[in-house]
Amino acid sequence: MSAAPDTVAPVSRGGRLRQQACPLLESALPAVLATSVSRAGDLISLALTGHYSSTALAGVAGAIVVVELALGVLLAGVTGYQVLCARHLGAGERGAAVRALHASLRPVGALAVLVALALVFAARPLVALTVHEPAAVAAGAAYLRARALSLPLAVLSALGTITLQAAKRTRLTLLTNCVAMPVNLLTSWALIYGVGPFPALGAAGNGLGVTLSLLCAGALQIVLLRRAGLWDWLGTWRGTPWDRRSARESWELAWPAMVSMAVDYLASFAFFAAIGLLSLTELAASRVVFQLVLLVFMLSNAFSGAAGVLMSRAAGGGCPEAVRAHWRTNRVLVTGALTLAGGALALAVRPVLDLFTGDPAVVSAAVGATLLVAASLPLVAVTVSNTAALRALRDTRADMVANAVASWGVQLPLAWVAVRVGWGLTGAFGGVLGYWAIRAAVTEWAVRRMMGVGA
Repeated sequence: MSAAPDTVAPVSRGGRLRQQACPLLESALPAVLATSVSRAGDLISLALTGHYSSTALAGVAGAIVVVELALGVLLAGVTGYQVLCARHLGAGERGAAVRALHASLRPVGALAVLVALALVFAARPLVALTVHEPAAVAAGAAYLRARALSLPLAVLSALGTITLQAAKRTRLTLLTNCVAMPVNLLTSWALIYGVGPFPALGAAGNGLGVTLSLLCAGALQIVLLRRAGLWDWLGTWRGTPWDRRSARESWELAWPAMVSMAVDYLASFAFFAAIGLLSLTELAASRVVFQLVLLVFMLSNAFSGAAGVLMSRAAGGGCPEAVRAHWRTNRVLVTGALTLAGGALALAVRPVLDLFTGDPAVVSAAVGATLLVAASLPLVAVTVSNTAALRALRDTRADMVANAVASWGVQLPLAWVAVRVGWGLTGAFGGVLGYWAIRAAVTEWAVRRMMGVGA
C-alpha cells in the first residue's frame, strides 16, 4: 500500500480541494458506510420495538442511556491504542503497535466483563432512574440485561476495527458490518415479535439481537484479520512482555477520553431524567430525537475518525503539513455535508419521525426538538473534526474540558429550566444546541492553538 498520505506534504492551502480530499475519501467513505450500516441496524431494531409498543420503546429509552454510558467509557478506554497504533504504523514501527494493543486489551477487556456483570445484576434500579412507569421499567431492565452481555464483545470488536483502520483496510470493516446488520435485524424481529419457534420477548428481544450480531461480527473479524495478514503480527501480543512506557502513553491518552465520555453520558442521564418528569410520550419522543443526534454524530465521527488516522500516521511519519491539510479538508467536507443534512431534516421532519414510531402523539412531541437538532448539525461537524485533530496530536484533555463545560454548564441547566418553566421537550433540546455551540468553540480554539493556525 502507498505511504504517500503519511509522508508527502499536500498542496498549499490555496490548492485544489479535490487533490487533498482523495486520500481522505478513500479511507473515510468505507468507514462511514460501515457506521451507516451498523446504525441503520440499530435504528431499525429500535423502530421494531417502537411499533411493538410505546411502553417497550420508553423502557428501551431509559436502558439505552445506561448502555451508552458504559459502552462509551469502555470504548474511550481504547483511545490510546487508536492514536498510537496509527502513529506507530505511520512510522513503520509494528512492534510498538503490538505493545500499544497489549497496553489496552487486558485492562479494558477486564473492565468490560466487570461492568457487564454489574449491569446484569443492577438493571432494574438503573432503568428506574429515568423511567417511572413499572411496565416500562420492566421492559427496559430486560433489554439492559441482554445488552450488557455484548460489552466485552464490543471492546474486542473495537480493537479489531482500530487495527483495520490504522492499516488502511476500512473496507474490511464495512464487510463486517454488512454481515452483522442483517443478523441484528432478523434476530431482533424474530425475538421481539415471536416469529416461528421463538418466544415474543419484546424489548429483551431487541437487546439479544444486538448481542448476537456482535458475536457474529467478532467471529467474522477474526477471519478477515487473518486473511489481511494482520492476525499473525497482532497475535504476538500474547508473548509480548508488559511495557510500562506503552501502558503510560496509552493511559495518558485514554483517561481524559474516558472522563469526557463519562461526563457526557452522565449529563445525558440527567437530561433524560429531566425529560422523564414531563410525560411518557415526551420521553419516548426524546429517545427518537436523540437517536437522530447519535446517528449524525456517529457518521460524522466515523468520517473524521478516518481523517484522524491519516493525521496520526502523518504525525508519526514526521509530516506536520500533512496533518494540517487533512484537518482542513476534513473540516470542509464534514461541515458541508452536515449543513445539507440539517436542511434536509428540517424540510422532512415529520416523514423522518414517522419512520421510528406510528404514534402521532410521539411524532408531534418530537417535531420542535428535531428542528433544533437540524440547526445544530454544522456545530457537530466543527466539533468532530476538531476532536479528531486533537487526538491525532495526542491531546485528549482539551475535548474533556470542552465536554464538561458544555454538558454540565450549558446543556443540563437549560434543559432543567425548560422543564420547570413549561417549555416542554423543545425547550429541553435547546440545551443540546447550546452544548454543541460551546464544545465547538472550545475545541476550535484548542486545535488552532496546537497547530499554530491563524484565526
